[in-house]
Amino acid sequence: MKLDRDSIEWAIDSLDKHGDTDLFPKPVELKIIKELGDDAIDFIADIDISNHEPGAPRRFIVPKDDLSVRPATQLDPLDSIIFTAIMYQFGKGIEDRRSPVYDSKVFSYRFDTSANGDLYSSNDAWNEFWNQSRYLASQYKYALSVDISDFYNQIYHHTVENELIAAGFPNQVNKWVQNLFQTVSSKVSRGVPVGPHASHLIAESSLIPIDNSLSTRGIKYCRFVDDFVVFTDDESVARKHLYEIAGILDKQQRLQLQKSKTKIIASSDFIRYAREMIEDRPINDIENHILSIIRRHSNGNPYKSILFSELSDDELKEFNSEAIEKILSDYLSSDEPDYIRLRWFLRRLTQVGHEAAVNFCLDNFEDMIPAITEIARYFVAVSSKEVQLDWKDIGGKLLELLENDVVKSNEYFQISILSLFGNEPELNHIDRLVDIYKTASSFLKRKIIIAAAESKKGDWLRELKEDAPAMDPWQKRAYLFATNQLQAEERKFLIRHITDLDNPLEKLIADWVK
Repeated sequence: MKLDRDSIEWAIDSLDKHGDTDLFPKPVELKIIKELGDDAIDFIADIDISNHEPGAPRRFIVPKDDLSVRPATQLDPLDSIIFTAIMYQFGKGIEDRRSPVYDSKVFSYRFDTSANGDLYSSNDAWNEFWNQSRYLASQYKYALSVDISDFYNQIYHHTVENELIAAGFPNQVNKWVQNLFQTVSSKVSRGVPVGPHASHLIAESSLIPIDNSLSTRGIKYCRFVDDFVVFTDDESVARKHLYEIAGILDKQQRLQLQKSKTKIIASSDFIRYAREMIEDRPINDIENHILSIIRRHSNGNPYKSILFSELSDDELKEFNSEAIEKILSDYLSSDEPDYIRLRWFLRRLTQVGHEAAVNFCLDNFEDMIPAITEIARYFVAVSSKEVQLDWKDIGGKLLELLENDVVKSNEYFQISILSLFGNEPELNHIDRLVDIYKTASSFLKRKIIIAAAESKKGDWLRELKEDAPAMDPWQKRAYLFATNQLQAEERKFLIRHITDLDNPLEKLIADWVK
């Protein structure tokens, strides 16, 4: 079976705009496929997914907040396109079986491909969930809050398979999705990849039977992903609902509740808590003013990049180092830093790409480690603007961070830092990167190869050609990309000898290099 060409094109555009995950820097392969245009679309649309084996994903431990972590997966870039195209083409079948939007029960990841090139509709679903929860709490005396333990990693593949059949997914498509999940989970029959945007709709499909069971019992609740809030006028009834939910989760999918997040709360206390969870609650008047400028130019769209030319001189003056650093300092100075809000503010700052927070992030990096993904994306956004920064000095500070014991303990931190050198060649220090390459892991070597290519270091890259055939898939693709720095005849000879023509992604990169 082959996917529709329109679905492939939409998936490529969406991944180019939003990246393949919220956690990892966008892989260079997506840039290449976007640049190939119709040739890549036609090539991928001709793939029979019934016979297409998923490529090697990569998996890292990433920070969730200050002291909690989670495993996250970055799919082979071609698989990201296919997975996204499948959700685009067939996802409405899942959405049609979910609790209707107008019931105001389920707020997370409502499928709507008209929304900003994304798979989902409301950019404000989190706030809508908490506002509705506040409203319902005002109508009842108690709120029961529960959370599924390790949800994404415990989703049962057989449940997903049944739900995709019920949603009308073709058999060949369903089998490919199951094969993808088996590849990611190393043949364990549980878990969907954390990271890919398309995974969210799969996760929501697995909860359709749970939502149906709760509604059948007449339980009044709201849900955002695996967070449930149940409302009742009687504390004993809240306890009864707790045991009912625990039983439903166990019988349906052998899922369990997270003990630390299971609470029965008086409505007045819950309303205060829900108000704190709403994102748009600036920590001080300076942030409130900054956010009002961003909203004015983005129309509330958190994905829209804002050009400096769109800002007036007076507005640009508001993005000064003193103001931005005051906001960030206030978030970090509390006894329990609010990393959720800190990350949210960094994402808003990324929309503008103003350089005011760069030095603060570097100087306070260890305190901001739970926001490392947002810091990396912010730096990438700044590097794409014409700003006055001492990039070489910043590059030196970034390399110093690689010697930090916490950074050295986690490969995800390291690739996030090294990815910046591939996005901004003026960070320089290629000599130190080459030295790091000697003892680096294959994933870090990939980042250094890309940085060397962007810095036009063809002579050093030539020295790696004998190692190329033994490189792992991710490193080898980076090297194929980097051969564009070699002379034409040398490049042609090299890609002919190291490209696996049976590997469609390597074939696409080789075509781009040629």
